[in-house]
Amino acid sequence: MLQKILACILILTANIICVFAQSNRFITLSHVKARPLAMGGAFTAVEDDLAAINFNPAAFSLYKLKKSKRFTFFLNPVAPIIGAIDNKILFQGSGSKIEDYLFSLGLLLKSVSISLGSIDFGFLLSEEGLNLPDIFVDEKFFRVSGFRQNHSHTFVARLKLADKVSFGGSASVLFGSQEADPLERQSGFGFSYGILLKPEKGLSIGVSFVNMADSLKGFRLQSERIVDESVNVGISYQPFNGTLLSLDVRNVGEEGSKVVREFHFGLEQVIFSHVAIRGGYYFKGGGDNVFSGGVGIFDLNTIFDLEDAFSHRNFVLNYAFVYEETGVINDRRHFLSFLLRL
Repeated sequence: MLQKILACILILTANIICVFAQSNRFITLSHVKARPLAMGGAFTAVEDDLAAINFNPAAFSLYKLKKSKRFTFFLNPVAPIIGAIDNKILFQGSGSKIEDYLFSLGLLLKSVSISLGSIDFGFLLSEEGLNLPDIFVDEKFFRVSGFRQNHSHTFVARLKLADKVSFGGSASVLFGSQEADPLERQSGFGFSYGILLKPEKGLSIGVSFVNMADSLKGFRLQSERIVDESVNVGISYQPFNGTLLSLDVRNVGEEGSKVVREFHFGLEQVIFSHVAIRGGYYFKGGGDNVFSGGVGIFDLNTIFDLEDAFSHRNFVLNYAFVYEETGVINDRRHFLSFLLRL
Protein backbone atom coordinates (compact mmCIF):
# COMPACT_ATOMS: atom_id res chain seq x y z
CA MET A 1 0.00 0.00 0.00
CA LEU A 2 2.77 2.47 0.94
CA GLN A 3 4.58 1.81 -2.36
CA LYS A 4 1.39 2.58 -4.30
CA ILE A 5 0.89 5.84 -2.40
CA LEU A 6 4.47 6.98 -3.02
CA ALA A 7 4.14 6.05 -6.69
CA CYS A 8 0.97 8.17 -6.97
CA ILE A 9 2.74 11.12 -5.35
CA LEU A 10 5.73 10.88 -7.70
CA ILE A 11 3.55 10.51 -10.80
CA LEU A 12 1.36 13.45 -9.78
CA THR A 13 4.37 15.69 -9.09
CA ALA A 14 6.04 14.74 -12.38
CA ASN A 15 2.89 15.50 -14.36
CA ILE A 16 2.50 18.88 -12.69
CA ILE A 17 6.07 19.88 -13.50
CA CYS A 18 5.95 18.65 -17.10
CA VAL A 19 2.55 20.04 -18.05
CA PHE A 20 2.74 23.37 -16.22
CA ALA A 21 6.40 24.23 -16.59
CA GLN A 22 6.22 27.95 -17.37
CA SER A 23 4.45 31.13 -16.21
CA ASN A 24 3.13 29.56 -13.05
CA ARG A 25 2.94 30.48 -9.38
CA PHE A 26 3.81 27.60 -7.03
CA ILE A 27 2.68 27.70 -3.38
CA THR A 28 3.95 24.33 -2.23
CA LEU A 29 6.22 24.69 0.79
CA SER A 30 4.07 24.98 3.92
CA HIS A 31 0.33 25.64 3.89
CA VAL A 32 -2.98 23.82 4.42
CA LYS A 33 -5.24 25.45 1.85
CA ALA A 34 -5.01 23.03 -1.09
CA ARG A 35 -8.36 21.35 -0.41
CA PRO A 36 -10.46 24.56 -0.05
CA LEU A 37 -8.79 26.26 -3.03
CA ALA A 38 -9.41 23.19 -5.22
CA MET A 39 -13.09 23.62 -4.31
CA GLY A 40 -13.19 27.21 -5.49
CA GLY A 41 -12.71 28.58 -1.98
CA ALA A 42 -16.27 27.54 -1.08
CA PHE A 43 -15.29 26.35 2.39
CA THR A 44 -17.08 28.47 5.00
CA ALA A 45 -19.50 25.64 5.82
CA VAL A 46 -17.14 22.66 5.38
CA GLU A 47 -15.80 20.89 8.48
CA ASP A 48 -12.10 20.05 8.36
CA ASP A 49 -9.09 20.15 10.62
CA LEU A 50 -6.35 22.65 9.68
CA ALA A 51 -7.86 23.59 6.31
CA ALA A 52 -10.97 25.05 7.97
CA ILE A 53 -9.13 27.43 10.32
CA ASN A 54 -8.71 30.32 7.88
CA PHE A 55 -12.18 30.05 6.35
CA ASN A 56 -14.34 29.51 9.43
CA PRO A 57 -12.82 28.66 12.83
CA ALA A 58 -16.19 27.23 13.91
CA ALA A 59 -15.69 24.48 11.31
CA PHE A 60 -12.35 23.44 12.86
CA SER A 61 -13.04 19.82 13.78
CA LEU A 62 -10.92 16.90 14.91
CA TYR A 63 -12.09 13.62 16.42
CA LYS A 64 -15.27 11.67 15.80
CA LEU A 65 -15.51 10.45 19.41
CA LYS A 66 -15.05 12.63 22.49
CA LYS A 67 -12.30 11.81 25.00
CA SER A 68 -11.23 13.69 28.13
CA LYS A 69 -7.94 14.99 26.71
CA ARG A 70 -5.71 14.37 23.73
CA PHE A 71 -2.91 16.08 21.84
CA THR A 72 -2.55 15.98 18.06
CA PHE A 73 0.62 16.86 16.17
CA PHE A 74 0.66 17.64 12.44
CA LEU A 75 4.04 17.24 10.73
CA ASN A 76 5.29 18.39 7.34
CA PRO A 77 8.15 16.04 6.32
CA VAL A 78 8.93 17.93 3.09
CA ALA A 79 9.30 21.60 4.10
CA PRO A 80 12.29 21.23 6.50
CA ILE A 81 14.28 19.35 3.85
CA ILE A 82 13.62 22.00 1.21
CA GLY A 83 14.32 24.76 3.73
CA ALA A 84 17.65 23.20 4.73
CA ILE A 85 18.75 22.86 1.10
CA ASP A 86 17.90 26.49 0.24
CA ASN A 87 18.48 28.02 3.69
CA LYS A 88 20.43 31.02 2.35
CA ILE A 89 17.50 32.02 0.15
CA LEU A 90 14.96 31.13 2.84
CA PHE A 91 16.50 33.49 5.40
CA GLN A 92 17.28 36.42 3.13
CA GLY A 93 15.78 39.77 4.06
CA SER A 94 14.59 41.15 7.39
CA GLY A 95 13.50 39.23 10.50
CA SER A 96 14.28 38.81 14.18
CA LYS A 97 15.86 35.74 15.80
CA ILE A 98 12.84 34.99 18.01
CA GLU A 99 10.47 35.19 15.05
CA ASP A 100 12.79 33.01 12.98
CA TYR A 101 12.88 30.27 15.64
CA LEU A 102 9.09 29.98 15.50
CA PHE A 103 9.15 30.28 11.72
CA SER A 104 11.71 27.45 11.44
CA LEU A 105 9.86 25.22 13.90
CA GLY A 106 6.73 25.59 11.80
CA LEU A 107 8.44 24.07 8.78
CA LEU A 108 8.35 20.70 10.53
CA LEU A 109 5.68 21.03 13.22
CA LYS A 110 2.80 22.50 11.25
CA SER A 111 0.34 22.40 14.11
CA VAL A 112 -0.29 21.18 17.63
CA SER A 113 -3.90 20.84 18.76
CA ILE A 114 -5.56 19.95 22.04
CA SER A 115 -9.00 18.37 22.32
CA LEU A 116 -10.94 18.62 25.57
CA GLY A 117 -14.30 17.02 24.87
CA SER A 118 -16.45 19.73 23.28
CA ILE A 119 -13.53 22.20 23.02
CA ASP A 120 -10.73 22.06 20.43
CA PHE A 121 -7.92 24.57 20.21
CA GLY A 122 -4.48 24.73 18.69
CA PHE A 123 -1.75 26.59 16.84
CA LEU A 124 -1.17 26.70 13.09
CA LEU A 125 2.46 27.65 12.39
CA SER A 126 4.31 29.07 9.37
CA GLU A 127 1.34 29.27 7.04
CA GLU A 128 2.67 30.39 3.66
CA GLY A 129 1.34 33.75 2.45
CA LEU A 130 -0.52 33.52 -0.85
CA ASN A 131 -0.36 37.19 -1.86
CA LEU A 132 3.29 37.17 -2.95
CA PRO A 133 5.00 40.03 -4.79
CA ASP A 134 6.02 39.15 -8.37
CA ILE A 135 9.72 39.37 -7.45
CA PHE A 136 9.38 36.07 -5.58
CA VAL A 137 7.70 34.17 -8.43
CA ASP A 138 10.03 31.74 -10.19
CA GLU A 139 9.88 28.37 -11.93
CA LYS A 140 10.81 26.24 -8.92
CA PHE A 141 8.16 23.76 -7.85
CA PHE A 142 9.33 24.14 -4.23
CA ARG A 143 10.03 27.87 -3.91
CA VAL A 144 11.40 29.31 -0.65
CA SER A 145 12.07 32.92 -1.66
CA GLY A 146 9.67 35.36 -0.01
CA PHE A 147 8.48 32.83 2.57
CA ARG A 148 10.23 34.63 5.45
CA GLN A 149 8.54 37.91 4.51
CA ASN A 150 5.09 36.42 3.79
CA HIS A 151 3.65 33.99 6.32
CA SER A 152 1.41 33.80 9.38
CA HIS A 153 0.91 32.01 12.71
CA THR A 154 -2.62 31.40 14.03
CA PHE A 155 -4.25 30.38 17.30
CA VAL A 156 -7.72 28.84 16.93
CA ALA A 157 -10.41 27.69 19.37
CA ARG A 158 -13.71 25.97 18.70
CA LEU A 159 -16.58 25.30 21.10
CA LYS A 160 -19.18 22.72 20.17
CA LEU A 161 -22.28 23.55 22.20
CA ALA A 162 -24.33 20.71 20.76
CA ASP A 163 -24.24 18.38 17.80
CA LYS A 164 -25.82 21.10 15.67
CA VAL A 165 -24.11 24.32 16.84
CA SER A 166 -20.44 25.34 16.99
CA PHE A 167 -18.67 28.64 17.62
CA GLY A 168 -15.07 29.45 16.84
CA GLY A 169 -12.50 32.20 16.81
CA SER A 170 -8.91 32.72 15.69
CA ALA A 171 -6.13 35.25 16.14
CA SER A 172 -3.21 35.51 13.69
CA VAL A 173 0.15 37.22 13.49
CA LEU A 174 0.60 38.25 9.86
CA PHE A 175 3.86 39.03 8.06
CA GLY A 176 3.85 40.60 4.61
CA SER A 177 6.33 42.29 2.28
CA GLN A 178 6.59 46.04 2.26
CA GLU A 179 5.50 47.54 -1.03
CA ALA A 180 8.67 49.63 -1.47
CA ASP A 181 11.05 46.76 -0.65
CA PRO A 182 9.64 43.17 -0.77
CA LEU A 183 12.63 41.82 1.23
CA GLU A 184 11.62 44.04 4.15
CA ARG A 185 8.54 42.90 6.00
CA GLN A 186 5.75 44.44 8.02
CA SER A 187 3.55 42.74 10.57
CA GLY A 188 0.08 43.00 12.04
CA PHE A 189 -2.71 41.05 13.66
CA GLY A 190 -5.77 39.43 12.14
CA PHE A 191 -8.90 38.03 13.79
CA SER A 192 -11.83 35.94 12.66
CA TYR A 193 -15.00 34.64 14.25
CA GLY A 194 -17.53 32.13 13.03
CA ILE A 195 -20.55 29.97 13.63
CA LEU A 196 -21.48 26.62 12.11
CA LEU A 197 -25.03 25.24 12.14
CA LYS A 198 -26.06 21.70 11.18
CA PRO A 199 -29.87 21.79 10.97
CA GLU A 200 -30.13 18.30 9.48
CA LYS A 201 -27.95 15.39 8.51
CA GLY A 202 -25.56 16.25 5.68
CA LEU A 203 -26.42 19.97 5.68
CA SER A 204 -24.19 22.68 7.18
CA ILE A 205 -24.50 26.47 7.23
CA GLY A 206 -21.54 28.65 8.17
CA VAL A 207 -20.95 32.36 8.73
CA SER A 208 -17.57 33.97 9.37
CA PHE A 209 -16.31 37.50 9.98
CA VAL A 210 -12.73 38.45 9.08
CA ASN A 211 -10.73 41.41 10.34
CA MET A 212 -7.13 42.03 9.26
CA ALA A 213 -4.42 44.55 10.06
CA ASP A 214 -4.74 47.91 8.32
CA SER A 215 -1.24 47.55 6.87
CA LEU A 216 -2.01 44.09 5.42
CA LYS A 217 -5.58 44.37 4.17
CA GLY A 218 -4.72 42.51 0.95
CA PHE A 219 -3.05 39.57 2.73
CA ARG A 220 -5.85 37.13 1.77
CA LEU A 221 -7.16 38.78 -1.38
CA GLN A 222 -5.34 37.16 -4.29
CA SER A 223 -6.28 33.49 -3.97
CA GLU A 224 -8.86 33.36 -1.18
CA ARG A 225 -10.77 36.50 -2.22
CA ILE A 226 -11.28 37.57 1.39
CA VAL A 227 -11.03 41.25 2.31
CA ASP A 228 -10.78 43.11 5.59
CA GLU A 229 -13.95 43.48 7.69
CA SER A 230 -15.95 41.14 5.50
CA VAL A 231 -18.74 38.68 6.28
CA ASN A 232 -18.74 35.39 4.39
CA VAL A 233 -21.67 32.98 4.28
CA GLY A 234 -21.52 29.35 3.15
CA ILE A 235 -23.64 26.25 2.81
CA SER A 236 -22.52 22.67 2.21
CA TYR A 237 -24.50 19.51 1.55
CA GLN A 238 -23.63 15.83 1.39
CA PRO A 239 -26.37 14.10 -0.64
CA PHE A 240 -24.48 10.80 -0.59
CA ASN A 241 -21.55 9.34 1.31
CA GLY A 242 -18.36 10.68 -0.31
CA THR A 243 -20.11 13.48 -2.22
CA LEU A 244 -19.85 17.09 -1.06
CA LEU A 245 -21.36 20.21 -2.65
CA SER A 246 -20.57 23.69 -1.33
CA LEU A 247 -21.48 27.31 -1.99
CA ASP A 248 -19.97 30.48 -0.52
CA VAL A 249 -21.16 34.07 -0.83
CA ARG A 250 -18.00 36.09 -0.39
CA ASN A 251 -17.84 39.56 1.16
CA VAL A 252 -21.52 39.89 2.06
CA GLY A 253 -20.91 42.91 4.26
CA GLU A 254 -18.25 44.66 2.17
CA GLU A 255 -18.20 46.09 -1.34
CA GLY A 256 -15.27 48.20 -2.43
CA SER A 257 -12.85 48.91 -5.22
CA LYS A 258 -10.76 45.77 -4.61
CA VAL A 259 -13.46 43.13 -4.51
CA VAL A 260 -17.23 42.87 -4.75
CA ARG A 261 -19.69 40.22 -3.68
CA GLU A 262 -18.83 36.87 -5.27
CA PHE A 263 -20.42 33.42 -5.47
CA HIS A 264 -18.00 30.51 -5.09
CA PHE A 265 -18.96 26.94 -5.99
CA GLY A 266 -17.19 23.74 -5.00
CA LEU A 267 -17.59 19.98 -5.17
CA GLU A 268 -15.74 16.90 -3.97
CA GLN A 269 -16.21 13.25 -4.85
CA VAL A 270 -14.35 10.49 -3.01
CA ILE A 271 -13.63 7.34 -5.01
CA PHE A 272 -12.01 4.09 -3.89
CA SER A 273 -11.87 5.49 -0.30
CA HIS A 274 -8.35 6.93 -0.79
CA VAL A 275 -8.83 9.39 -3.67
CA ALA A 276 -10.85 12.62 -3.68
CA ILE A 277 -11.57 14.48 -6.93
CA ARG A 278 -12.35 18.19 -6.48
CA GLY A 279 -13.50 21.10 -8.59
CA GLY A 280 -14.59 24.70 -8.18
CA TYR A 281 -15.58 27.91 -9.93
CA TYR A 282 -16.24 31.57 -9.21
CA PHE A 283 -16.78 34.71 -11.26
CA LYS A 284 -14.29 37.28 -10.07
CA GLY A 285 -15.34 40.88 -9.71
CA GLY A 286 -14.08 42.68 -12.81
CA GLY A 287 -15.20 40.05 -15.30
CA ASP A 288 -12.70 37.20 -14.91
CA ASN A 289 -13.59 33.52 -14.65
CA VAL A 290 -11.66 31.41 -12.14
CA PHE A 291 -11.67 27.61 -12.41
CA SER A 292 -10.06 25.18 -10.00
CA GLY A 293 -9.51 21.48 -9.54
CA GLY A 294 -7.48 19.10 -7.44
CA VAL A 295 -7.06 15.77 -5.73
CA GLY A 296 -6.63 14.31 -2.26
CA ILE A 297 -4.71 11.06 -1.80
CA PHE A 298 -4.71 8.50 1.04
CA ASP A 299 -7.16 8.95 3.91
CA LEU A 300 -5.30 8.56 7.22
CA ASN A 301 -8.52 7.60 9.01
CA THR A 302 -8.18 4.10 7.56
CA ILE A 303 -5.06 3.33 9.61
CA PHE A 304 -6.56 4.51 12.93
CA ASP A 305 -9.22 2.82 15.01
CA LEU A 306 -12.55 4.48 15.76
CA GLU A 307 -11.28 6.26 18.87
CA ASP A 308 -8.54 8.04 16.91
CA ALA A 309 -10.45 8.65 13.67
CA PHE A 310 -11.29 12.21 12.64
CA SER A 311 -14.91 13.23 12.07
CA HIS A 312 -14.03 13.88 8.42
CA ARG A 313 -11.65 12.34 5.90
CA ASN A 314 -8.02 13.23 6.51
CA PHE A 315 -5.98 13.04 3.28
CA VAL A 316 -2.19 13.04 3.48
CA LEU A 317 -1.55 14.72 0.12
CA ASN A 318 -3.71 17.51 -1.30
CA TYR A 319 -3.10 19.32 -4.58
CA ALA A 320 -4.99 22.22 -6.16
CA PHE A 321 -4.70 23.96 -9.52
CA VAL A 322 -6.34 27.38 -9.96
CA TYR A 323 -6.74 28.88 -13.43
CA GLU A 324 -7.80 32.50 -13.82
CA GLU A 325 -8.79 33.94 -17.19
CA THR A 326 -7.69 37.57 -17.15
CA GLY A 327 -8.00 38.31 -20.86
CA VAL A 328 -4.32 39.34 -21.04
CA ILE A 329 -2.11 36.80 -19.25
CA ASN A 330 -3.90 33.82 -17.78
CA ASP A 331 -2.84 33.20 -14.19
CA ARG A 332 -2.07 29.62 -13.13
CA ARG A 333 -1.45 28.78 -9.49
CA HIS A 334 -0.45 25.45 -7.93
CA PHE A 335 -0.91 24.49 -4.28
CA LEU A 336 0.41 21.39 -2.53
CA SER A 337 -0.17 20.30 1.07
CA PHE A 338 1.52 17.23 2.56
CA LEU A 339 0.85 16.51 6.25
CA LEU A 340 1.08 13.57 8.65
CA ARG A 341 -0.58 13.48 12.05
CA LEU A 342 0.42 11.80 15.29
